[in-house]
Amino acid sequence: MIVLGISETHCATAAILKDGEIVGCASEERFSRLKNDAGYPRRALDALLRELGLTPGVIDRVVMAGTRIPSYEWMNRVMRDEAYRSRYYAVGLGAPRRALTGRARKLGAKLGLLDPAPGKAPLSDGERRSHVTSHLRLADERVSFVDHHTCHAAAAYFGSPFAGRPALVLTNDNSGDGLCGTVSSASGVGLTRHEATPSGPGSLGSFYTLVTLLLGMKPGEHEYKVMGLAPYAPARETERAVAALGTTFAMTEGTPCRFEWRRRGPLYRAMLEATLGLRFDGIAGGAQHILEEALVRWARLARQRYGGERLALGGGVFMNVKANMLIAEESWLGDLFVFPSCGDESNAVGAAYLGYLDLCARMGVTPAPTPFGPAYLGPDVHESEIEAVIKGRDLASRYRVSEHEAIEEKIADLLVSDGVVARCAGRMEFGARALGNRSILANPSDHRVVGVINRMIKSRDFWMPFAPTVLREREADYLVNPKGLASPYMMLAFATNPKRRDELVAALHPQDGTARAHILDEAWNPPYYRVIREFERRTGVGAVLNTSFNLHGEPLVCSPEDAVDTFERSGLPHLALGRWLISKK
Repeated sequence: MIVLGISETHCATAAILKDGEIVGCASEERFSRLKNDAGYPRRALDALLRELGLTPGVIDRVVMAGTRIPSYEWMNRVMRDEAYRSRYYAVGLGAPRRALTGRARKLGAKLGLLDPAPGKAPLSDGERRSHVTSHLRLADERVSFVDHHTCHAAAAYFGSPFAGRPALVLTNDNSGDGLCGTVSSASGVGLTRHEATPSGPGSLGSFYTLVTLLLGMKPGEHEYKVMGLAPYAPARETERAVAALGTTFAMTEGTPCRFEWRRRGPLYRAMLEATLGLRFDGIAGGAQHILEEALVRWARLARQRYGGERLALGGGVFMNVKANMLIAEESWLGDLFVFPSCGDESNAVGAAYLGYLDLCARMGVTPAPTPFGPAYLGPDVHESEIEAVIKGRDLASRYRVSEHEAIEEKIADLLVSDGVVARCAGRMEFGARALGNRSILANPSDHRVVGVINRMIKSRDFWMPFAPTVLREREADYLVNPKGLASPYMMLAFATNPKRRDELVAALHPQDGTARAHILDEAWNPPYYRVIREFERRTGVGAVLNTSFNLHGEPLVCSPEDAVDTFERSGLPHLALGRWLISKK
């Protein structure tokens, strides 16, 4: 039984499920090389079918996430066209206070007379279905549509390791099919929604996005920078910002709870007026505090109403690992699963699970959905491709190129001596977080590598922390994790052991000492595990600094060609490509 799940919104993604197990998943941005690319993920799907040796004809069902989405062109325009984005968000004090035109346009959109924003008209089911049927040559009846937040919930629960045990499921994002949050209970293969929060009055996602814009960063992409900046703010500055931002936005308890804007008119202007005179870091700290407090309070209320000691989380707001850390600390919580890269890209996975359950019901087959498992679900790096790139670009004439059977030992040697090595090997990981196969690695105990990576490779803001991959066996040495929560996808932050903090100094948040840790089991990625084990044998440190293999503002590398291109355009000293090592002279 083969099911294809598709998400067409920001970071469009395809996921392939076979007999209950997700066997392939990749986002279009990795192939188009356009960050957060929206649309029908044709290139990603073609790559997955090639990797898995499948033909379109074997696909039993295609499930598309979302029942109402804007045009592809509009979604990409609002992400890439800065001038349009400024108009869309009414940036500046010059925006009219009452915004009558905006309200008239919203009313016209509600009545079906006008687009809600220029170019934002929703795509029809027929248009969306035609992309699939014309590409894969499948009959119309094989294509169906599923609600946005149902996909988030399905990915979170069926992708969890809870194995059908009862759980509380929360979803929270900017907006999807008119909602920004849901509360559900799940057990076995059943998912029951209790509450649905409309996004019209506001959402935590839209609040945090507007703060990102207010701080001069890119909305929809740089929210993680706001989270990284927040711990630097002095307590007094954070408190001032909480009070100021609280005049514009707040959570209201109810059934369902609501996340509401408190002012009318252009929201950017309202937030700008409220925060004039406040410090940059204070605004970040205040926004982070409001988001954390709202999510924790919301989770507590959901648990009080519907029970549950296990919690599964989905939706883009839960990309905030600091908020996830606070939820994990709740005394009532026994186990927590946050779906990896839980923004809209995860809805392809949720759609695939839902399509599988529906097919099983129609065929009278007992469903057995498999947890998500290791996220290495994209195309592999094949030796023939590597050799073709090395030869075709004549790399040996400009760099030191060598082949190593024990490449993991060589990488460990370089981490000790030179500190920074890019690694591109095996199947590409799904999601925003590199998990070793498309990663830049460094010695976490050498604080100097932070400057090297930022200056020569990543061009990151000075306040942004890096993160560690920690061997499962060494977790207790470095991380404070009393509940033993799994963290295979870098979706949780942890407090760290002050006695061993010097061994991870380059891979921690420099202000609060927390770690967005990737805890690695050997069975999930044996070659990457060997790299860290070899590094441990040389240094005694059972972890490495791990950051995504890409230049700032670009998607992670996908192919050997991408890896070499990024290597040549950066200050990277070494590239481990499969079993080949390419070093600058």
